[in-house]
Amino acid sequence: METYKGIVTQLVNTRIFKPSVNAPKSQELQIKWDVEISHAIRGEMYREIDIWYVLTNRTFVWSGAVFTSQNVPILSKQFLITADDIGVVKEIDLGAKLALKNGWINSIAVLVNRKANEEDEQLSSLYEFLENTNYMDSNTPLSHSTHVGLHYTITSGIPVSPADDVKSLVDQNGFFPEYKGLDSNYTTEGYVHQAMRELEAQYSKFKRVFKREPAHLTSHHDVHTFTYPLFKSIHAWAIHNKIPIRSHSFLPPLRREFYDLGVKLNLPSINTMNSWATELGCKSSAEHTMVGHYGPAPFLPLISYRSVIKKKQNTLDAGIFDFLVSTDQTREIMVHIIKSDLTKKNEFKQFYKPFCDAYPGVDSRYFAGRVAEYLSLQTRKSASQNTSNNYLVAMDFVPLDIRRV
Repeated sequence: METYKGIVTQLVNTRIFKPSVNAPKSQELQIKWDVEISHAIRGEMYREIDIWYVLTNRTFVWSGAVFTSQNVPILSKQFLITADDIGVVKEIDLGAKLALKNGWINSIAVLVNRKANEEDEQLSSLYEFLENTNYMDSNTPLSHSTHVGLHYTITSGIPVSPADDVKSLVDQNGFFPEYKGLDSNYTTEGYVHQAMRELEAQYSKFKRVFKREPAHLTSHHDVHTFTYPLFKSIHAWAIHNKIPIRSHSFLPPLRREFYDLGVKLNLPSINTMNSWATELGCKSSAEHTMVGHYGPAPFLPLISYRSVIKKKQNTLDAGIFDFLVSTDQTREIMVHIIKSDLTKKNEFKQFYKPFCDAYPGVDSRYFAGRVAEYLSLQTRKSASQNTSNNYLVAMDFVPLDIRRV
């Protein structure tokens, strides 16, 4: 990446965490010192200038104190904050609806197979909510501000396709298998053909319900990244249909290692998938996907919601800072939320057992973590409205391009 030379013209402090005169100081720069600039971004307005330089040492400096004869690019910074697994659990949908209405998120990834190909009142209710509910205090309906994406699944629930058309995808009870059961058989041409048939069926149902093209494509358990045949076929399909697909470049990369422990396949590394994406000419919905807000995993205790929420807040702040000092212009934050009065893992397990029996593949042991994620977003929004809190970065959202059908 090209860098740019600058010279300090007045005493100024570099800042960390965010481009603001109220952010913590890093170093005092003396007049005539040389600095190396990575790029510029918009930050706090100071003396009628809101351009800040990001230095190569990952600090911010107000551009009014630095002269450069070079044309430093001003990079926009926009977030896609996506709630996954919408469309099958009413309390998960309620959490997403409240988060959308209050401006905590701007994107949802919708599962369309709670029922097969018949009318689905839960999805219809979601569509009506988006059409008839305004964003925050505006006159803009949520349908005009929300990225509504298809969350393709072959690892939860039942197929939308006729069962006889996708026999290779389901078990003896007609359910998609748990993702941990995927093995080398799932790389065969016959399996991939049926997986693509099911993708078409879910895509068609999505369009019937929401009367628009999906704003993005994701997959439950990121299954589209598990094998090259699936990766190639699904990405080629997304390119053909002009639908951006979720970036497989996870931050932190530990999520890929987590799946490695659970499946029988040797999963491709992020670097391997990068080479595949370059070969195919893929378009991602964002340059990287932040996954650190997720969890905790079901085998880890959730003793204190307060401490877990604090940890999630720190993760968000660190991820946002990393985004600002990077040359990425879009980044997705993946969240899993639920609005529920239940708090303990055993309560969720007992209450949702009938649902999990009828729709295997959504693990209720994670639901306590979903409560923590919901409260984390709620807490962050409340804190950002407190003008005495100078360290929270405002999140600009990726604009929406709606393609009606």
